[in-house]
Amino acid sequence: MVENGAINAHYTSRTSIKGVSDDYGQEINAWIERHLFYPDEAIRNGEEGPSSVHVVLDRTGRVRSVYETNSSGSYYLDAATTGMFHGAQLPPVPPDMSGDHFDIDVTVKYILIRR
Repeated sequence: MVENGAINAHYTSRTSIKGVSDDYGQEINAWIERHLFYPDEAIRNGEEGPSSVHVVLDRTGRVRSVYETNSSGSYYLDAATTGMFHGAQLPPVPPDMSGDHFDIDVTVKYILIRR
């Protein structure tokens, strides 16, 4: 995975989101794709797997709380998933969704592509 001191690993991720409308879920997924990263330490260690969090948003999209619901088994991957949401501002909740807070469940599947 490390070649001449540089990380030489390709990776991908797949995200699943539950708890909101499909349209808003697509907006959240686009936000995640812009903010997601695969930690260098996890790449060096060959770590991969699904990491799940529960996130509570207010109407403005501000994250009010986030906690891990399923560990990938990697401290670095779990920290990347939860850290992405701490204090974050996601897209505002669409007006057609009622309520003052919104619970979403997010699973990020970290996958190293081995060649």
